[in-house]
Amino acid sequence: MTITPFNITHIATITAMPITIFLGIYFAISKKDENTKQRALLLICISNAVLYVIYKIVQAIEGGYTFDIFTNLPLHFCNLNLILLPLAIYKKSKTLMAYQVYFGVPLAGLALITIYPAFISRPIWHFTPFVYFYYHSMLLALPLVLIKLKLFTPSFKVIWQPTLLLVGLTAAIHVVNMIFRATGIAGNANYFFTYGLEGDFFTELLWGILPYNFFFLLPAILLFAPYVFFMTLLFNKITAS
Repeated sequence: MTITPFNITHIATITAMPITIFLGIYFAISKKDENTKQRALLLICISNAVLYVIYKIVQAIEGGYTFDIFTNLPLHFCNLNLILLPLAIYKKSKTLMAYQVYFGVPLAGLALITIYPAFISRPIWHFTPFVYFYYHSMLLALPLVLIKLKLFTPSFKVIWQPTLLLVGLTAAIHVVNMIFRATGIAGNANYFFTYGLEGDFFTELLWGILPYNFFFLLPAILLFAPYVFFMTLLFNKITAS
């Protein structure tokens, strides 16, 4: 049961794991009162974050590839969401919840589809590959659970706030990348992939449109538009019915 891009193991994992997590959480807490739901979701988020820390520690001591602490800080999009998602639930912030639904879900899905290179051809039951797929599946499923539990309803009124948040976070992370590179702390720092990602179709396509670090990512916001429109329209219809 080794993982290679789109083999049976990969497809089964990225399909079954998010669905199982979504259904398991929903049916476990759907009949609870709102405060209990909030506490349960926060506990799940905290457990997910703790598991991520353990995952990084194990990854650091594993052999087989180079591990640099400064290029493995929790500054990639999904890693930051391990912090932002429980904050959204705790604060009951519609902006942060919208951010998770509109951007967290598709990018977590993208992370599941595009396997981290170090995990290719490794068995799914090894700790680090399994946890990688598990916590990204959590980040995909949990925002959808918020919708299903009616703790958040997608709305066209709350699209701009999370969009601006995404642009602002990406700009801030690009500054971190520049500082790390300029000081030599991490010469290849590339959180949020603001310097592009060699060999990746989408980043190379965007770079061809706007060949400037960070700025080349801005047109990518338009790629979210069909998903944002569909999700908002779909769940508003569900709520209305």
